[in-house]
Amino acid sequence: MASSPFTLAALATSAVPGLTVSALDMNEDRSGEFVSARIVGDGRDLLVRVPRTPAAEVAQSAELLSLAALAEGARAALPFAVPETLGLTRAGDSRAVVTTLLDGARIDVEDLESDALLLQSITETIAAIHALPTALVQQGGLPVRDAVEVRAQVARLVDRAQRTRLLPETVHHRWMEALESTALWDFAPAPVHGAFTAEAILVADDRITGVLDWSEFAVGDPAADLAWLLAAGDEVFESVLARYAAISDTGHVGWIRARAKLYRELEVAEWLMHGVEAHDQEIVSDAVAMLDRMVDRLTKLTSPVPIRTGLGTAEVAQLLEETPEAPDGLSETAAFEALDEDRMFHADTDFIEPLDEHPTEPGTANDSEPGASTEAPDESRTDAQDPSEHDHADPSEAADPSEAADREAAAFDEDASEQVTDVIEPLGDEPRKR
Repeated sequence: MASSPFTLAALATSAVPGLTVSALDMNEDRSGEFVSARIVGDGRDLLVRVPRTPAAEVAQSAELLSLAALAEGARAALPFAVPETLGLTRAGDSRAVVTTLLDGARIDVEDLESDALLLQSITETIAAIHALPTALVQQGGLPVRDAVEVRAQVARLVDRAQRTRLLPETVHHRWMEALESTALWDFAPAPVHGAFTAEAILVADDRITGVLDWSEFAVGDPAADLAWLLAAGDEVFESVLARYAAISDTGHVGWIRARAKLYRELEVAEWLMHGVEAHDQEIVSDAVAMLDRMVDRLTKLTSPVPIRTGLGTAEVAQLLEETPEAPDGLSETAAFEALDEDRMFHADTDFIEPLDEHPTEPGTANDSEPGASTEAPDESRTDAQDPSEHDHADPSEAADPSEAADREAAAFDEDASEQVTDVIEPLGDEPRKR
């Protein structure tokens, strides 16, 4: 493996024919997954990187596909810069990839404040990604997941965590209730960055100048790109969410909030699975301890309904600081199988029993399940109803649909301060990438 800047510079000249290197120095790779160097060639700053692990090589392959999909027209529509792939060459058993090096400084998500000027740029950046054409992702051979497939993907993670026999029943029940909520998963998929964190952005003059790490670029749930902001606290998250809702048409803000907080909470399941698959008992024990603390807090609630009640930011702040980075623990074989499954041929969920997308008829046992819809969608309404508001309703009384929707939205937003927030901070300062 390349270990010196001179070796990396030689690889760069091999990857980009005719490149003349005039300066170079080792570049700090904050993930620890790559050996990299900054070089100056042909009057511009470039970055050459060689993966350290098979998992990093898989991520790099996925990013190459994503950057290729972001053609010139798509890049012109974005209010920030995206790295450009200039060439690649073999480096031992791996490869070296040369890209443009973007300008900008790093930030820590904990330093964000609810009135920071940067929040507007963060909102515009995320919204611009979500506004990209879906066809661009599909034609690039990248994953395209609708709401049903996203829901199934979450179900698979919960099932894997439950099969370890380390997932507390209280937490498992909570997540299963969320999965059974039809209204929660009623969203319009859009292109998503998929790994959006503070580590992925470069900033100058209170604006995002560049976005990195496109290995998870796909069509999926827009809420996934907002979850990382929960690490900055509820006020920052709500500030961005309000701005986002004002410029994006991606559904009821309450359900976006709920799914973002669910994704944040599920990161503890990802941390657990990383420890199990890496056979690292220290990580497993750490994840189990966090799950136990979740149980302690959840049992204090009178109604542990998923998403709408749960841990507050202050209650989980300690968890955010405790967890080290969770590198991808896939073996080499598993990593390449994952690339084939999720990047080249999309997610294969045939072996997963589909969730019931058709609510039961009124009067069945599911009528009282929190978050579950008992009626077919009504196209005249823009928001999904919360069944909990009708548990004790007189069936003989007819309610005006628009008034019911308004009451539900108001009730959901009133409960927002009690919802589940971030649970784990696997990458030191940033949440683990999804």
